[in-house]
Amino acid sequence: MGGTRRTGLVVLVMLVGALVVPAGAFQWGDGMELTIQGAGPEPPAGSLESIVIDDLASAVMLSGVPTSNWTYGCSATSAGMIFGYYDRHGYGNLYAGPCNGGLAPVSDLGNQCSIIATRQGFDGRSTRGHVDDYWISYQSTGPDPWEGQGTEHAWGDCTADYMGTNQWKWDFIGGDGVKDFNVDGATALFSYSSADRLYDYTPPASAGLPQTELCHGMRLFAESRGYQVLENYTQKIDALYSGGFSLADYRAEIDAGYPVMIQLQGHSMVGVGYESSTQNVYVHDTWDNNVHSMTWGSSYGGMQHRGVTVIHIVPEPSMLLLVAAALAGMARRRRR
Repeated sequence: MGGTRRTGLVVLVMLVGALVVPAGAFQWGDGMELTIQGAGPEPPAGSLESIVIDDLASAVMLSGVPTSNWTYGCSATSAGMIFGYYDRHGYGNLYAGPCNGGLAPVSDLGNQCSIIATRQGFDGRSTRGHVDDYWISYQSTGPDPWEGQGTEHAWGDCTADYMGTNQWKWDFIGGDGVKDFNVDGATALFSYSSADRLYDYTPPASAGLPQTELCHGMRLFAESRGYQVLENYTQKIDALYSGGFSLADYRAEIDAGYPVMIQLQGHSMVGVGYESSTQNVYVHDTWDNNVHSMTWGSSYGGMQHRGVTVIHIVPEPSMLLLVAAALAGMARRRRR
């Protein structure tokens, strides 16, 4: 995979809030495509109409998945919520800062701790971090601020570092040796243009260093915190390709205790539950601290549901007991 190059280009745009985000499919070669997950800090008009405000007792829900407002990128925010959930359920080293006694907070995650994006003077950090080195303003290109400071900080402690979010480092479009990725707020996502799972894809070194993207970056973050990853992949859904990731697959992930990153066209969210009697799934959409709903395979906030990203981490012994208890609780709720 490392030697593949892009072979064509299709550019689309979508409106997110008042800004225009490139959100199309850049054909990459070997049946793959690159999309820009770059939805901004404000929701599209009308998306908050799907807030779940009624009783969720009949839903199958993961307990303790943190919520978060948008924090320097929708994909990094979503990954932070997923890893925050694992941190709260037996993987205690994923967040190890001073906030909340070293336990990832269950709400307003990005404003309370640095698991999504580090910065100097926040969450006990005394040196430059992700925000200081890479952030200018939403949709800004490079050069990044660190280039005027001499030395870039070493990646560590936050999802945005390892996923390549906000970092103007790579030539992913055109293959002309000119940096074109990532604008501030964006993360590169690779997937197959088919029903196949793309496991842990690493872009070629010829596109720029360090080699990373959304899914691979999630693995890198987990490994940087001392955990072994069983598998990580991105896959299109069955509404696009027969045999793709289905609602049944999604339900199986939730039932097994795994949150799922939902990939819309240009935006990442976290799937945290489902309704057994309908096609509805429940999500944290990165724009507030509420639970929202969407219909599997439909659109959300005007953005079409296109795929998922899944990561499974080797359980710690204590995690096995917690998962068993959580699954027993979900089974009891389904029987009622």
